[in-house]
Amino acid sequence: MEISSLSSIRLVLQPAVNLLQIIIISLICAVSLPSFAEHLEPPTAIKVNVLSPFSTEQERALLYSFRKTLLDEYNIEASETLIFWQRQPNWQQQLEQNQPDLIVAIGNDSYNKVKELELSAPVLAMMLSKDLLQQLRQHPRDNIYAITHTQPSDRFVQLAKSLNVYQAQIGSFISPQIKDQIHEFEQLARFYDLTYRPVIVEPKRKGRDAIRQLSLCCSVILLESDFVYRPGKVRKSILVNAYRQRIIVIAHSESVLKEGAMLTLFTQPHDIGKQGATLYSQILSDSVSEPYQYPTSFSISINRKIARLLGYDDLKVGALMRKVETLDFIQKSMGNGKMQTP
Repeated sequence: MEISSLSSIRLVLQPAVNLLQIIIISLICAVSLPSFAEHLEPPTAIKVNVLSPFSTEQERALLYSFRKTLLDEYNIEASETLIFWQRQPNWQQQLEQNQPDLIVAIGNDSYNKVKELELSAPVLAMMLSKDLLQQLRQHPRDNIYAITHTQPSDRFVQLAKSLNVYQAQIGSFISPQIKDQIHEFEQLARFYDLTYRPVIVEPKRKGRDAIRQLSLCCSVILLESDFVYRPGKVRKSILVNAYRQRIIVIAHSESVLKEGAMLTLFTQPHDIGKQGATLYSQILSDSVSEPYQYPTSFSISINRKIARLLGYDDLKVGALMRKVETLDFIQKSMGNGKMQTP
């Protein structure tokens, strides 16, 4: 009898269960269909003119990431026209001939060529040097946006702090043209309980004054850019002397590892491209909060040979990056380094 009763109950309840399943499926479809329909919307097509001196592997990686991010994350399909000003004397006529939605300038020279032109399309300059980015921050330009590939000074100091060097003293090469950086480094050093000493140099003296000052300078020296000492024999000689005096060099490019740097901070071109796509989406939505940007992501490389010889053979890239990110979070939470202690 009990089995018969249970069967009867199932027969009575089954239609109600079926109806409930239909209602649930209908609700799921009702929620999913709008987003599915949005996904099926054709991408917005834009025309992008890219100005650069010539094609390079870095540029191709940047532009591929730029296009892919626009399409994947913002449903924007970019059609590019490449204009190489070194090879095409009529580059200026081509720049707006096809009425582009955006002009991308790659590098300092390309930006300098377009900055004084009267253009109707917005200009997005990528791979700019730090000094040009700072100029734009001090003197903003209408309809011009920029991203540098160089790292902010904060990040170099944060990496130096992450090494846990005993009584660490940090230094950097300062030429007469960039003396204003001294105050910035002094503030950052105080915030992170470090000592900062500028190495005042005149690059025309072929590096002799830099080598002479190294022994009295610091335990960690920060080489932020090529501005003071460009790649070549002079800079390599300075870095070799730094290594001989057991000074850790933190530089701005992987190529400097071969010259004697122990660590480098840099951003990959594809990350710059991705950041550029995000900035362009903000331009379209009129939601740009910072038109002139430092890289939001970064990488660290280690010269293992020099690290081992200087007693840092256990360094791990992942651990260093986490420390830098943590220090950056703390700094921003406490007023961007304007307080005395972290």
